[in-house]
Order: sequence, then structure tokens, then C-alpha cells
Amino acid sequence: MSGMEKPPLARLVLFMVCLSIAGAFVAGAHYYVIDVPKQKALSGYPPANVNTDTVEKCNTCRSYCKYVDPKDYYKCWGDCEIICD
Repeated sequence: MSGMEKPPLARLVLFMVCLSIAGAFVAGAHYYVIDVPKQKALSGYPPANVNTDTVEKCNTCRSYCKYVDPKDYYKCWGDCEIICD
């Protein structure tokens, strides 16, 4: 055995470093080849966000109306319409 041979742990560490560098290059290539063109293609379209807070309040109000007294059901539903508009 020669004195120049590296211990197994050092070879493992070197292998892991090389593997991480190769993975970084593959991830960068994937980003520029796949992700960037998709982002550019969709950049002209704004996101279709709705006011989720209002929608959530509306759905909560309507679900609450199921449990009110039957004679107050339509009043509750009318109150919910104010929130939902």
C-alpha cells in the first residue's frame, strides 16, 4: 500500500462534493431550459385572484343560515347577500 492513497472517508467526501456540484449544474440547466420559458410564456397573463376573504365570509354566513330558526332563514339569507355582494 502506498502512502499516497486517500482514506475511504476522504474519497466519500470528495465524491459527495463532486455530486453536489454536478447536481447544481443540472438544476441550473433545468431552470434555464424548462422553467424560464414557461415563466416568460405566462408573464402576459395576470393571476386570477379573487377576494378570498369575502368569499370565505360569504360561505361561512350561508352555512350558518342552515342552523337558524326556520322562520329567520330568509332574513339570514338576505343578510348574507349583503356580505356576498
